[in-house]
Amino acid sequence: MSGRSFLLVRKIKDISNLEDGDNFKCDNEVRYNIPWSLGISKNDGFLGFNLHCEKQECEKKWTFDTKFIMKLVAGNGKCFRRTVQHKFQKPEGHGMDKFISWENLLKDYVVNNSIIIEIYANIVNSTGFFDIKHPPPQPYRNVSFLLKHTFKNISKFVENERDFSDPEDHYNMPWRIEIQKSKKCLLISLNCDKEIYEERKWSIECLIDFRLISANGKFHSEQRKAVFENKSSGGCTGEFISWNDLEKDYVTNDCIDVEVRVTIEKITDEPCTKRTFALSETLRNLSRIEEEVLYSLDIQNCFNIPWTLLILKENGFIGLVLRCEKEQCESRNWSIEIAFQLKIVSPNGRSAVFSGNVIDEPICHGTTTFITWDNLENNYIVNDTFIVEAQVDIIKMTGIEDETMIEKLSKIVIH
Repeated sequence: MSGRSFLLVRKIKDISNLEDGDNFKCDNEVRYNIPWSLGISKNDGFLGFNLHCEKQECEKKWTFDTKFIMKLVAGNGKCFRRTVQHKFQKPEGHGMDKFISWENLLKDYVVNNSIIIEIYANIVNSTGFFDIKHPPPQPYRNVSFLLKHTFKNISKFVENERDFSDPEDHYNMPWRIEIQKSKKCLLISLNCDKEIYEERKWSIECLIDFRLISANGKFHSEQRKAVFENKSSGGCTGEFISWNDLEKDYVTNDCIDVEVRVTIEKITDEPCTKRTFALSETLRNLSRIEEEVLYSLDIQNCFNIPWTLLILKENGFIGLVLRCEKEQCESRNWSIEIAFQLKIVSPNGRSAVFSGNVIDEPICHGTTTFITWDNLENNYIVNDTFIVEAQVDIIKMTGIEDETMIEKLSKIVIH
């Protein structure tokens, strides 16, 4: 999807207490500086499901033409979905009053008197709010585009520190530049932020020209080919240039200028049946997070497997990892191959992404050096709040397809 996409996930407890004619709305979640919420209702033997735009009307008229997938997810991975498109132009909710029969809801989707609802939304067009309009879809093959970004505060970079440009839409896909200081060298990556959570099989073959440009016109370059697909998101240069040479020849006013020229040679994109799930949590009271304390968020059963997100503040970094909480069993070996995207998302829409592809055991997968804590505070935290997300594609499971799991309680939560 192009445009501005976002994910909302909520676990609704005590669903049996919802009586005919009742409505329930979740707390507001801010995405791209717009408050949104999920709402459910029970009417005439059906579950209603709506996405609410909570932005207040003002003198300047605004509209958000939004396409969204509404999903009801069972712990065993079964899901029920509907796709809706609506132009929001006032505070209102829109969706389906008869999303699924209450009988089928209770039979297939209620676990421990709770349900999980998700909305994957995309603001495909808007007026009166965002400064930049997103372009219409464009042809994909044998086309090129240029990304430019000035990275600041180079002298303050510590080992393993990352920084990102804001994503830009080119040919209906979001792209960004990432740099990292690693082993006293500069690494440069091109990231395609196309969502792995979309239930499509896609790949993008590119020729990439990375350039570091000095104020006097001198440049250092490297060219390579890369294939972006559901299982990966980055084309990295490796050790692009030593940090000493970077500081000597390319730093001006504590900044560097990076350009990435991308030629798209081939794209494949087709629907497919995938086992995907998402975790999302808005973290509040961030000022209370303690150094070197591992915080575990709520555990959620997906495809009969318990998963959680962990965050850690350590050595000046924020760490974010996905953990599979399934325990090893002596009588039966198992493995899970996954592709995943971990995201730190600001309520104003800015995001940072870390991707991986692993065969999973009960261990953490992610990074303890996602971004620096200073970067988090300066660019992602709004009103002591930010959002963490995981979007996961289960590629292959062995030894566990027929098992059932019991949901566990999380060990540590931020209050």
